Amino acid sequence: MQRRAVVAISLAAAASLTAPRLVRAQGSYPDKPVRLILPFSAGGPTDTLGRVFAEQLSRQMNARVLVENRTGAGSTIGADVVAKAAPDGYTLLFNNLSHSINSSLYRRLSYDTVADFVPVSVLMEGPVVVLVGANSAHRTLKELIDAARTRPDALDYGSAGNGSAAHVSMVQILAKTGARMNHVVYRGVANAMTDLLSGAIVSVNDTSTTALGSIRGGLVRPLAVTSPTRVPFLPDLPTVRESGIPELADFQMSTWNMLLAPAATPRPILERLHEDVRTVMKDPTFVAKLIELGNVPMPEADMAGTRAFLVSEVERWRGVMSQAGVQPE
Repeated sequence: MQRRAVVAISLAAAASLTAPRLVRAQGSYPDKPVRLILPFSAGGPTDTLGRVFAEQLSRQMNARVLVENRTGAGSTIGADVVAKAAPDGYTLLFNNLSHSINSSLYRRLSYDTVADFVPVSVLMEGPVVVLVGANSAHRTLKELIDAARTRPDALDYGSAGNGSAAHVSMVQILAKTGARMNHVVYRGVANAMTDLLSGAIVSVNDTSTTALGSIRGGLVRPLAVTSPTRVPFLPDLPTVRESGIPELADFQMSTWNMLLAPAATPRPILERLHEDVRTVMKDPTFVAKLIELGNVPMPEADMAGTRAFLVSEVERWRGVMSQAGVQPE
């Protein structure tokens, strides 16, 4: 993806901020199971990727990495658990771009998105797919947007929550085109898909990780993908840019996943984690699994570069939410 090149440049620029070599963690870390907090429901894209990642990390660390779903409030409940956990490397957060967006969506978070965490590594990214039911009258994204323009606020779209990739991708599409649809929030993408199939809502944007199964099963009709170019796992699916809607001619977006630890986690433990994670991300079997799930590894970066990426994403989405008129709750 073209955006990956841009991210690589920004991460490389921050690389000079760290020490020139890694230091292995002192002592016997890890000498007990590590909790990996997934702040979204089971079966969703973050859960799917997080479990695959946890299995591979367990092998690399030679320690059990136990997945724990702590769901709700657009990932803020799970993030709060990690922010308040002991900074000892045994409670970690696997989150997506919602972590950077939530500071723009909520007036009062119980934690600071940047200051209360150490971003260990940015891991993987994938596009979002605009979906309608298999029997929908809308066969293209242009038809869907034209219908929303003709009947403002008469159509409903669903997402796994405020600040999710599904939500913010549609927010941008609607803001750029001037169309209006109602946002229906679900506790997980599976619940949103159920209502999409029943016809209770007209559309769901979903990450490629979980959308592919429904697409291949013929349950839904994909209208467009948010990447700047077509993707190999859906080669016949046009991009949003190709939708024939002038306002979307330069549109692109992808979601990403990041591993974070509580602030004040000792540096040797962080460096051990970072080293093990980067080894996992270079494993050919794991990379093949990511691609099968519609994702690709993010450009490698040290912890300073990862933090710089998170800060830039917080600022980016603050601007997007403001421009779209999304008010904090």
